[in-house]
Amino acid sequence: MKKLNLLIGFLIGLIILSCSKEDESGNQDPIIGNWKLKSVKRLDLDEVLISEKSLSECEERSAMRFSSNQDYTFSRFNEDPNGGCYDLVQSISNGIWSYSSTNGYQISGMAIFENSIVYLNQRYDEMILSNNNKLLTLRKENRVSDGAGNLIDVSIFIQEYSKE
Repeated sequence: MKKLNLLIGFLIGLIILSCSKEDESGNQDPIIGNWKLKSVKRLDLDEVLISEKSLSECEERSAMRFSSNQDYTFSRFNEDPNGGCYDLVQSISNGIWSYSSTNGYQISGMAIFENSIVYLNQRYDEMILSNNNKLLTLRKENRVSDGAGNLIDVSIFIQEYSKE
């Protein structure tokens, strides 16, 4: 009887351990982590390159962080006229990310950029993870309107990030 109880206890322990390992590794979204900005491109709607920005050392400090609890933060570094480097993002409130198979990845919240409040409500048209989930490419259509609401320009904006 003792051997049967020992065997049952061993099997229960084995089942519990195997289930917890599956839960830890199988459910994590690959976007979770810290991502460092590598490049910025702008294309026209025919996919022709309009511009590709060479990033300075300062701008390369720009990054995004996606947490497992769906918190989202980012920094956007820029150089001042005196050669100093500063983060344009002064604060982020309620920064969250979500994913759905129909809408893809979305970011929302409120950010303060140089004393201007910006409501984050971005949906990326395409989010591609490549190179064994070490390269993140974000692609979205960028529409620019004038003060009267007239459409001035439409282009495709592509940012590439590498996982830290």
